[in-house]
Amino acid sequence: MKAQRFENVDSLVNRTVEEVKRILSEKPDAVFCFACGETPRPVMGKLIKMNREGEIDFSRARFVGLDEWVGVGRQTIGSCKQMLYDDFFTPLDLREDQITLFNGLSNDLQTEIRKINSLISDLGIDFVLLGVGMNGHIGLNEPGCDTDLEAHIVDLSEMTIKVMTKYFSKEMSLTKGISLGFAQLLKAKNIYLIATGKRKAIIVEKIINSCPTNLLPATLLKDSLYESNFYVDSEAGFFI
Repeated sequence: MKAQRFENVDSLVNRTVEEVKRILSEKPDAVFCFACGETPRPVMGKLIKMNREGEIDFSRARFVGLDEWVGVGRQTIGSCKQMLYDDFFTPLDLREDQITLFNGLSNDLQTEIRKINSLISDLGIDFVLLGVGMNGHIGLNEPGCDTDLEAHIVDLSEMTIKVMTKYFSKEMSLTKGISLGFAQLLKAKNIYLIATGKRKAIIVEKIINSCPTNLLPATLLKDSLYESNFYVDSEAGFFI
């Protein structure tokens, strides 16, 4: 894993979007996987601006979901699907055939898993943008996760359940999620893990200074098939 500390969020964002631009220029039909939430949002905003100004073109790209809370859908404020559509897909004017996400409301989650696994098996992942949880989780792969799994259903940790409340406008009783597994993530051709803000400083230090272990899932990216990148701003990288 190659770690790089940036002076501010803008510098981190600018470097990240240049990597997206490079990948699209090399492979216009690349497959992307973006985490949702606060940390990736500035990257998405910059990419939307570049797309509108004609600097990049996502018209042939594909997008695959990273994770979702079980029991919510696009109409639920705070669902991964809602955030990805509102923050990224809709402003990019993507077609539905470009997007393959988990349906957290499905009565047959195994079909959802097979759908995602099949797409990734056929096309792979060219670029994945990840955030890191306060306990080091990646997607919804919690500490102690099975590193050999592809997409799978997970039991949410107490910390993740506590943190996730910030995304929802009302109280939610969610205990499970569905997520890509490390068997897929570690094979992505371009992996970018980003962390910003002082609240991430301690977990960033732990990730940098720890050997790969499923007890701190983010460290597993050090064993990726291709080189992984860890971008942090000055606040998140305060201790490194």
